Amino acid sequence: MAIQDHNLKLTEQQYRDLDIPSYSMLASIDKQGVDVVHGVKQSFNLKFGSLVDMMCFEPNRVDDVFYQGSAVKPPTNNVKQICDLILQDLDGKVGGTSTSVSPLGRRKVRKISGNLGDYPQEIKDSAGKLQVYKAYSEEKLLKTVCSAGDAYFKDRITSRGKNLIKPEMWKHAAHTAATLITHKYTAKYFALNVPGIEIIYQYKFDTVVNGHRVKGMLDCLVINHNAGLVFPVDLKTGESACKDFPMLFTAHRYYVQGALYREALRSIIANDFDILNYIVKPFEFVYISKLNPNRPMKFIVDEDMHKASLNGFTDRFGYEYKGVYSLLEDYYYSKQNDVIYNEEEMNNNGIVNMDFKSITGV
Repeated sequence: MAIQDHNLKLTEQQYRDLDIPSYSMLASIDKQGVDVVHGVKQSFNLKFGSLVDMMCFEPNRVDDVFYQGSAVKPPTNNVKQICDLILQDLDGKVGGTSTSVSPLGRRKVRKISGNLGDYPQEIKDSAGKLQVYKAYSEEKLLKTVCSAGDAYFKDRITSRGKNLIKPEMWKHAAHTAATLITHKYTAKYFALNVPGIEIIYQYKFDTVVNGHRVKGMLDCLVINHNAGLVFPVDLKTGESACKDFPMLFTAHRYYVQGALYREALRSIIANDFDILNYIVKPFEFVYISKLNPNRPMKFIVDEDMHKASLNGFTDRFGYEYKGVYSLLEDYYYSKQNDVIYNEEEMNNNGIVNMDFKSITGV
């Protein structure tokens, strides 16, 4: 078999629905505790990074997942609330029909329009319900709401089922993606016609690491069949400057991702005779900052850091970071015993000893 044959033939949603620990789960356990295993919601703002990812690696899917809004300037809060109240009433699809009991108390079957001006009665009723614009005449109310809210309303209607992206964010993401695809430091990840080089995007896997089942989705996998080398690559975007990436590497637990994914690839290769001699090279992070979308940098995890990421380490400030192996143990202990503590916490009856060294690092 080829490495490509181990790429799960799943949609992104099907992959995310697999009840198997991933990098993001292990990172959350380390930052928040094992209670995340039992459904505590995590909140992430990943729209920009996800859009850049898709523009780079799955451009044909961009319009299926994201919608570029036209509302450059957001409406005032009162207008937004009026629009949102009307939108709650329109639970069908654009061009279809809606049957509902609205927040305004009416039951109706109607064709849905993306033009706010087609809802004069709803505008008046919503303003009354919200107790806003009480001194306005009907004409002034409709003119005020429609002029300020039409673009926002149309965006919300048209983008149903997709991620709505503001124009300035879309422009910034497109510029960032174009830089990555063409820049001399990163263009090689998009050179698809080089003899002996295979590049796989959004590589999804389900394998075993250190006796535990894991899953992952890798942005880019470069395979040099001529040399028998495999290069795992992941793209990161962020607000911080490139010089700060080493700090992000620990703060966001990127070290967990790099180590987990590299070991997962080693596991896949070790169990496939046809690619048994392929070597997985150190993990590469490509980072590009929103502060300067013309300046991508590559950060390569060396062997010592890889081993530390598997087994855990203490940084120069004395802060202890759990490794991949320990985090997997925590996940499966919590999952199998249906508890919101790891094994050490259970054995200590929920007691943590606040000794001098653990606080000061001295």
